[in-house]
Amino acid sequence: MNEKDIIPQNYVKNLFDLTGRVAVITGAGSGLGAAISVGFSQLGVTTILADVDKLAAEKTYRSIKRQNGKAFISHLDVTSREECFRLADEVVKDYGKVDILVNSAGSAFRCPAEDFPEDKLDYILNLNLKGTYFCCQAFGKKMLQRKKGSIINMASIGSFNAYPLASAYLASKGGVLQITRSFALEWRTRGVRVNGIGPTLMESPLTAKAAKSTSETADFIKARMLRPRLGLPEELIGTAVFLASDASQLVTGEIVMCDDGYLKA
Repeated sequence: MNEKDIIPQNYVKNLFDLTGRVAVITGAGSGLGAAISVGFSQLGVTTILADVDKLAAEKTYRSIKRQNGKAFISHLDVTSREECFRLADEVVKDYGKVDILVNSAGSAFRCPAEDFPEDKLDYILNLNLKGTYFCCQAFGKKMLQRKKGSIINMASIGSFNAYPLASAYLASKGGVLQITRSFALEWRTRGVRVNGIGPTLMESPLTAKAAKSTSETADFIKARMLRPRLGLPEELIGTAVFLASDASQLVTGEIVMCDDGYLKA
């Protein structure tokens, strides 16, 4: 009697195989975007390093090339819908497809809510919220044409919980949560999955820059952490690989928390 294997040979090994895929990572010049870019490249992904800061993107590029990875730098202002759609066209023209989009570009500014300046509010909402939306639209359309793709948005513990002096950032990350859910709902039967990652307070240039103005926000978060340490950018790579790979075929519309249990505290 010939029995079929319960799980085909090499099934699990292939689940996480990203070889030959093309990924666009916004904010790839530093912090979380840079770490995910290098991590993807180690798995054979062609990474498009999309950033408004060319010098920062070049640093990530050099790191990838030292490890014999394949990467290309593309200037992108995610607050420009025109630029997002232009880059989506260029990527498909040059590389034939786009398999993965990671929306990591973002910023923060700390200020009491009653004094929050309008220019800072506009900047954060445009970058964190509209930038995520525009990229989902532009690259999502290309994925829908192939009926395949994975979009990963950078959410936050602030998508769910509030903390002081971060009202604009919290509003933007709450919006990223709903962008993720709404796009996932509309595209769930069309081959494109949309998910997010929800980091804890991370060691990154953004965190360091914000901390120069006040430590009140960080102190509030740290006091509620289960372990007294910040997350490291490389600790998000595994989650990003999972969401980008075939291992997460039943996962869409979710924010996978990488918060060291913060929301459970």
